[in-house]
Amino acid sequence: MAKKQTFLDKTVAKGAGSVCPVCKGEVSYVKQVKAVKSDVGSWKFRTNSIPVCKCNENEVYA
Repeated sequence: MAKKQTFLDKTVAKGAGSVCPVCKGEVSYVKQVKAVKSDVGSWKFRTNSIPVCKCNENEVYA
């Protein structure tokens, strides 16, 4: 049988709790969603997980 995956296992796999090499602060991940127009003319949504810490917080949230 497969091992059950807990929420803690998911966050550890994502890298939550990692340390920023620049400011030595804790890194958290934010999901960014962009609307992109396709060649046909319809809209699609692209998602990215972006690492955020104190040194790049203003750039990401601005």
